[in-house]
This record gives sequence, structure tokens and C-alpha cells, in this order.
Amino acid sequence: METAHQPQYRCEVQKENEWLLLSTKFDFRNGDIDLLKTIELLQKLDIPMANIYTENYVKAIDKVKHRKFGAEDFIYIYKVFTRRSLPHDLFKQYSSDGKNLTTFDLLYFLTHDQHEIYADEYTALSIMQNHEPVMRSKLKRKLMTPCGFLRYITSTDCCIFNQDHTKVHQRMDLPMTAYFIASSQDTFTNNQSIGQSDISGYISALKRGCRCLELDCWDGPENEPRVYHGFALSSMILVKDVIEVINMHGFETSEYPLILSLEINCNPIQQRVIANHLVNILEDKLIPMNYADDDPTQLSSPEELKHKVLIKCRKVRTLSCTMSAIWHLVDGEAGQFKDEFDPETESEVVSVVPSGIRAFRMKKKRKVGLAMEFSNIMVYLKPVEFKDFTHSRSNQLFYESNSISDQTAMKLVKQSACEFVQHTSKFLVRIYSAGNRRNHSNYKPHEFWNVGCHMVALNYEVPGLSMDLNRGRFQDNGGCGYILKPDFMTKGINFDPFASKHNFDPVIALIQIISGHHLPVCRTHSKMSIDPCVRVEIHGIQADNTIQQSKILPSAGRHPRWNDCLVFCVQVPELALVRFLVQDMNPLRENDFLGQYTLPLTSMRKGYRVVPLLSSDGQSLSPAILFVYVWYA
Repeated sequence: METAHQPQYRCEVQKENEWLLLSTKFDFRNGDIDLLKTIELLQKLDIPMANIYTENYVKAIDKVKHRKFGAEDFIYIYKVFTRRSLPHDLFKQYSSDGKNLTTFDLLYFLTHDQHEIYADEYTALSIMQNHEPVMRSKLKRKLMTPCGFLRYITSTDCCIFNQDHTKVHQRMDLPMTAYFIASSQDTFTNNQSIGQSDISGYISALKRGCRCLELDCWDGPENEPRVYHGFALSSMILVKDVIEVINMHGFETSEYPLILSLEINCNPIQQRVIANHLVNILEDKLIPMNYADDDPTQLSSPEELKHKVLIKCRKVRTLSCTMSAIWHLVDGEAGQFKDEFDPETESEVVSVVPSGIRAFRMKKKRKVGLAMEFSNIMVYLKPVEFKDFTHSRSNQLFYESNSISDQTAMKLVKQSACEFVQHTSKFLVRIYSAGNRRNHSNYKPHEFWNVGCHMVALNYEVPGLSMDLNRGRFQDNGGCGYILKPDFMTKGINFDPFASKHNFDPVIALIQIISGHHLPVCRTHSKMSIDPCVRVEIHGIQADNTIQQSKILPSAGRHPRWNDCLVFCVQVPELALVRFLVQDMNPLRENDFLGQYTLPLTSMRKGYRVVPLLSSDGQSLSPAILFVYVWYA
């Protein structure tokens, strides 16, 4: 009797794999071979040179020409350049009898082409149970029909995004400086100068995993402070309403700490109102004043601060921004400091840090001081002006953070990238959009992640490339809003994102764009079909940034077939994001956006995968998908 481990017939793929191993046995007689030898072997097997030698391929191959590949790796490289497999073709290739998939057939597919190394017979049976519509086939005969296989191969089980990463899988017990933190700026409007403010922007950001919210607080009528963009024409939201939204929705998506970056521009009376709202609404979500008993030397971990709201704010701005200030130590020791303002021209509120660390309270000469109610609120992160890296190394304390405009930060990135990485390994850094970005667009966040900046603040209401990258970065680790930085960014290693070579093993990635299904059609009176093209972008360090695209298929309709192979070399995969962009190409005007999907390279699964397309604002376009084959080593 036939068992799952003793098939009566071998499928086409098994036969092809055996033939390849036999044909190349002599070439691997001395062990693994480098990539140049691998290409020679492909030539020997009559792979058309047009499939290998293009300008992009040569560039990618040159970067990894000394990498070694074994016989099993060669099989996958060969398949990428030769196989043209739609879902129904795959079924025929793996079916022993051409009619159904046995448990063994499916298991062979899982382990050999899908790289599911832990798959076993039980895994194959579970897939049949979940996707096979013909009851008799899955219950009695333990077979999968073509319909069942199609349902499986286009389901989330075959999503290109590693489903293990939809849960928190990274260490969460390291100091907060070890993480990238999802952060927003001006999220109450999609146009910070003249937009209509809306509380739903905060709700949306929280539900999308944002862990650092900005509240730009100004005086409002009837002693109720408002949130809006100062000196602009945007409408106003009550501070109280925002705090209530935070209390209701702050921990629905993520249980890890939420940072409130308060920009206080209110008079003392309305400061008192804000303080009372924080205490009365958030209650035990705020950190208690006796939080730390011993003298800490580093920030707490996200694990230790679960379900807590951390207050980050500056000194209060008075009517005269030039008025000097005197700081007094709460423990009775007095000291006088020069009143300095950072590039944001923000003011600094009382900063009360964990017990054992001297805390400061500000009193203004001839002006009303800070509302006493703020004395009872733990300000966990004390923002300080950033002067230069040398000054920070000598003077900055671990609980002090920096806010730097994107333009200033970009100058620092270009001038002193290595020092920037060292700085962010010790101190929290928030990047914010400079006020002179007149087109209200977001900057590219990966340029600052490349030097370890933690809170790269974006407007979540502005769609486009920047938010695609942000969404892709933070969908990892269960979408909790905290992503563990690579080791070389937290352990004092000298890392330069602008270096042409790094002391890491580069990754060669092969992505075969096979087909698209149910693509949205932008029909007009002059155009009833689409000319689709798929662009694959790598966003990471400078050496890894690249764009390749498939051929354009004129009038291809909603179910195009490309069968194009793209080759990439990635030197620092831990920082690389992969973006799939589908466009309707038009030579006479701007190309029409059809869908996109972005994910970390380290979360990309090998094998035949489904790329679920999203709209420009991140909404699902289901059932629109791309069908691809992915391999990397």
C-alpha cells in the first residue's frame, strides 16, 4: 500500500532535481563553487544569455562574485532563470499522477520549493484540511485537487511576508535606545499649514502601531488648550479630546510604551489644565514618581514599560521668548543656566526623572512659573538641545534625548555618519520635519534609520513612498511599533552606511515576477485596459539602493504574465526594505499607481509567494496580488 513517504510515482520536479544533481556532480566534486563558476555552469546547461547578462545583473553579480554556492543552491538559481510557473503549472509539476496532489507531493513542494524546513506530513494534511473544497478528497483520500492548490497558493499561508513576524518575536528587554520606534508628527492633519484637523488622525496612527505622538499645545478659548500647528491656518482640536483618545486606543494595537512628545506653548493657567487632564484621564498609565528606586544608568526596556505613557516635553514658552531663565534643583541645590532654544524653538517643561537622578524645575524671572501640577507628572525623557557629537559625549546624560530637524540631521548624516551611529547607540534621537517643507511631503525615513535614529517622525495622513517604507518597517515584530536595531548599531561597532563595502556577507536575491491577478484598472473614456509594469525597489544604505522593473505589457488587462527575473545584491540586509510597485505605464503623462507592498528583506520568505497589493494609503486592494518566486542566499 502506498504511504506518504513511499510515492508510487515521482513528480516532474523530483525528476528534474535528480537530473540537475547528476549533471552537475562533476562541477561540485571539490565542494561549493563561486558565483562566476555558477554562471559558467548555467551557460553549460544552455540557459539563454539574455536571461543572465543585463546591466543590473552584472552589477549585482560583481558584488557577490566571491560568494560560494552548493549544489542545492544551484538548483534554485537554475529554476529562477528557467521556470515559468503559474499556479496551475505548479500543480502539474508536483502532482504524481497529474490529477491530484498526494500528501507526499505537497510535502515535497513545501520542503523543496517553499523552503518550509519544519514542514512534515501533519503540516501537509493541515493545509489540505484548510484549503481543499472537495470534502471527499481531503477527508477520505487525503488528496488535494487543482482548486484546493490554487486556494492555498494564493492565500496568506503563501504570503511573501513571514507570518512568524506577525507576532512579537524580537527581544523586548533591552533599553529603549536599542529600538526603532514608530513615530508621528502633525498627524491631526494631512496639511500642516492649512489642513482641517481631525481627531481621527490620532486614532488611525495608534491603530497602525504608532508609539510616539506629537501634541503641539496652544492656548484655547475658555481655558481649554488646543492642539494645532502653531502660526498656521490649520483648525484646532481640544487637548482633552486627544488625551481621551490616547486613553481609549493607546494600547489596542500594542502593549508597549507610548511616548507623548508635548510641545507646550500655553500660559500657566492652561498648562495647569493640561497637567490635570494627563493625571485625571491617564491615571495609572502614567509612570509614578517613585518608579525607580535605585540609581539607573540606562533607560528601561519596552518590556518593563508595558501599558505606560511616557511624557517627553520641554520648558514652557512665555510671552517673551528672550527672557532669561533660572533653573533650580528640586533637591534644594541651586544652579543657574543660560536659556537656550533648539532649532524647533520649542520650550522645555519641568523634567522630573527617575528617583536618584536630580530633577529640575524652572522658574522665570518676572514671569509666572510652571504650573505646580506638572510637578506631580513624571517626565521620563528630558529633551536637550543638540550642539555636536563631542559635546554630547562629554555632557549628555542617558535620559536626555535630542530632537533634530530633518535638514540638520541630513547634514550630520553626510558629514559624520559613523559618529551619528555611535550617538544613537547611547541617546534617543527624534527626527522631525523642518517647517519649510512647503509641499507638506514626508522625508525619506530610511536615511535616518541608517544611522540608528529611533523616532523618525512622519505625518501618517500623507500617503506616498515615505509612509510605504514606514509601514513596511514597522509591520515586523507583530506591528507593535518597536523594531530591534541591528547589533552593529547598539554595540559601539564602527558602522558607516556610506561605505562601499562592509564586513558582512552580502545577500544575493533573485525575484521572479511571474504574474498579476485582479489588478485594479484605471479606466477612462480614452483607455479601457492597462499597460502594467512591476517595479522592485531596494531602500537601505546607499550602496544597496536600487530599482529594477519588469517589462511593460501593452493592453495586458487585469491578469498579466511577466515571467521576468530580477537580481539584487544587498550588502546590509538588516536595514533593507523591498518595495513592489505596480504601475499602469503611460508615455504621455504620469504613470498611474495600481498598488504597492513594502516589507523588510529579513521578513521576505523564499519560494512561490503572494504579494498582497495595498493602496497608496495602505488599505488592502484584495483580491489584487502579484505572484512571484523568491530565492536568496
